[in-house]
Amino acid sequence: MAEPVAVALRRAANMTAAGNSDAAINLLRGVVDEHPAHSEAWCQLSAACLDAGDAEQSLDAAKEAIRLGERSWGHRVASLALLEMGRHGEAVVSAREAVRRDPTDWRCHVALAEALGADQPQEAFAAACRAIQFARNEARPFEVLGDAAVRVHDRGTARRAYLEALKLDPTNQHARVNLVRLGRPVLDTTTTPAAPEPPAPVRLGRIEEVGVWMALRRACVALAAGSLLLILAGMPSPTGMLGWFGLVVLLFVLYLVGKGWFAYARDVPLRAFPQAHRLLSIAAGVTGLATLLLAVWILVMALGGRTLNPLTLVLVTSVVAGCIVGFALWRRTHPSR
Repeated sequence: MAEPVAVALRRAANMTAAGNSDAAINLLRGVVDEHPAHSEAWCQLSAACLDAGDAEQSLDAAKEAIRLGERSWGHRVASLALLEMGRHGEAVVSAREAVRRDPTDWRCHVALAEALGADQPQEAFAAACRAIQFARNEARPFEVLGDAAVRVHDRGTARRAYLEALKLDPTNQHARVNLVRLGRPVLDTTTTPAAPEPPAPVRLGRIEEVGVWMALRRACVALAAGSLLLILAGMPSPTGMLGWFGLVVLLFVLYLVGKGWFAYARDVPLRAFPQAHRLLSIAAGVTGLATLLLAVWILVMALGGRTLNPLTLVLVTSVVAGCIVGFALWRRTHPSR
């Protein structure tokens, strides 16, 4: 029975995408009548009802999916339905639950950004930035980021976000119209010769800077938690095997930093960082110092040393770096304070 249900769900999805929501709803109601415990079918029914403008029915179907244990889709579509019904507070709660259940799904962060909307524009902006971290090749997160940037009066970021959305989806009319409203005409580039490659930027844009800050935050958490666990595991007398676990922590931290750098900052020359991003450079320097101290401790352990003192310095410096990063991110999301 699994195959016919899957076929029906694909047909319903195609109907909804084609704008035939009523036919999709009729098909999906037949599916849930025959398979009342199929949470995905309830989620798709909720989405089709929402597309048809019936927020009440959409919310009822989403609640049924949630009751059946669906991971995050039900909470996302429930948030959208609640938003359509003007129940903004409940929409935010539902979207936050979706993010909690599936923090790496960009659609959950987009739902949260939309739910926060004009009521909490700074947090909506941060949620949209997090969505882009997980879906840099999707137009929708950039479209939502553009809307959030307009609300916080960051016209430059809004233009860049809408342009990126159009680059990924040239048919995106929402991004096209908003670009025109922002005073940036959108030209038809289908017959225009390709422009020369732009020079490397001398500083990070706001989106990229937030991405680098978040990568540093993850690295600081890994350093602090890893060094603390190594200290506790090595008390009162560390063994040589502990150094191997320290190496795992070191490699994981290097992976986090490298991933953040190549995703957001590889086009910016290193020499431009100290002047263009002083606080970011300080935080990166302190994080680098903690990483270097961890590497030194691993080397000492490999040479036969049996001490935990360098790990204490790793813990302290990583906490200091984490405080700097936390302050910077707080200031980014609360610039008026």
